[in-house]
Amino acid sequence: MPDRPLEGRVALVTGAASGIGRATALRLGADGAQVGCLDRDATGAEVVAGAIREDGGRATSFGVDVTDADGVQQAVSDWVEEVGPIGILVNNAGVPGAGRFSDVTFEEWRRVLDVHVDGAFHVTKAVLPSMTERGWGRIVNISSESVWLGNQSVQYVTAKAALLGFTRALAYQVAPLGIRVNAIAPGPVDTPMLRDNDPSAIEAERAAVRIGRFLAPDEIAATVAFLAGPGGDAYVGQVLSPNGGTVFPG
Repeated sequence: MPDRPLEGRVALVTGAASGIGRATALRLGADGAQVGCLDRDATGAEVVAGAIREDGGRATSFGVDVTDADGVQQAVSDWVEEVGPIGILVNNAGVPGAGRFSDVTFEEWRRVLDVHVDGAFHVTKAVLPSMTERGWGRIVNISSESVWLGNQSVQYVTAKAALLGFTRALAYQVAPLGIRVNAIAPGPVDTPMLRDNDPSAIEAERAAVRIGRFLAPDEIAATVAFLAGPGGDAYVGQVLSPNGGTVFPG
């Protein structure tokens, strides 16, 4: 396999300013892709894009909220006109959910679903014509092991489960067009979102991981790179779960 298996590809990563999104953008850039780093945190997105460029890669940043359908469409259209069709999309943008269901307001519920589910819809809708035009594409949606464990907030688990349905139905429709759609459901990953929890909760979660440690964002990025690369062609509507042994989905 070549050292830069994604040379000549154009990739867009949402939620690219930190955590899994940051690691994924850096990995795809190192593998040769031209990377668009999209995040509502424009400064953070540019920092990641700058790091890719400093390493000899090509990258652009977009300060866009994925819930802004018009903003997403404009950013994608402008970028496609500049660099050509987008071949790889990683729908990673997300926000945490908190609180017991009895205490969650509709606005809190709606915000989590808007970002995870509607955001994936808006960005995929904007990017899919590029893939159809070229007859090749890779879409990777970042879900969560919580869809099997139910150990997060109701709104978060609902949103992540919806992404799996989105993945499978879209994969079925577009596979004949040369487009592969899959999902990744990571276990506990050492990100700012995880570290924002109570220390006792963090330790309890770490203790549940059979390999004795949290996953690193780079490990999830490696799974994305596999699905986006030459090895991912046979995967259609699948869910890969690098989780360190917290759950054994079957």
